[in-house]
Amino acid sequence: MAETKSEIQGSLVPLTKQQAQLMLEAGYLWMEMGKFDHAREVFGGAAILMPKSEVPQLALGTLEFVQGHKDKALQAYRAAQRIAPKSSLPRAHCGEMLLLSGKVTEAMKELNAAVELEPDSDGARFAKSLIEAKEIGALPPPKEEKKKK
Repeated sequence: MAETKSEIQGSLVPLTKQQAQLMLEAGYLWMEMGKFDHAREVFGGAAILMPKSEVPQLALGTLEFVQGHKDKALQAYRAAQRIAPKSSLPRAHCGEMLLLSGKVTEAMKELNAAVELEPDSDGARFAKSLIEAKEIGALPPPKEEKKKK
C-alpha cells in the first residue's frame, strides 16, 4: 500500500486537501439541515485533525453564529486568528462579530487590519463590504429598546 503524503500542513494523519474539503462540507451540510450537534462533531474533529489550520475554527465560528451565539462565534474566530495571525479572513470574521455586537471601534480595527494584511484576498473583500455596510448605516444593527414594565 502506497503511503499517502499529507497536503495539509501539521495534520495529525495524512490528509489531502480534497479529504479535508469533503469533511468540512459534510459539517456544513449538517449545519444547513439544522443538525448542529452533528456539525459540531465534524468541525471539532476537523479542528483536532488539523490543529495548524484556521479553517475548522472558522467553520466552528460560523456554526455558533448561525445559532445566534455571537460570543462563542467570536471565540472561535479568535482561535482561528491565533492559528493564522497573518490571514485576513479570521480578522474579517472577528470584525463582523464585533460590529454585530455594537463594538464598532474594535470592529473597525479588525476590519481595517484584514484589508491591510492581504489587500486582494477574500478576507479583505469581506472586510471591505462590512466597512461599507457600516458607512452607509446598515451595520451595526440598531439596539433593541427595552420594553417598559
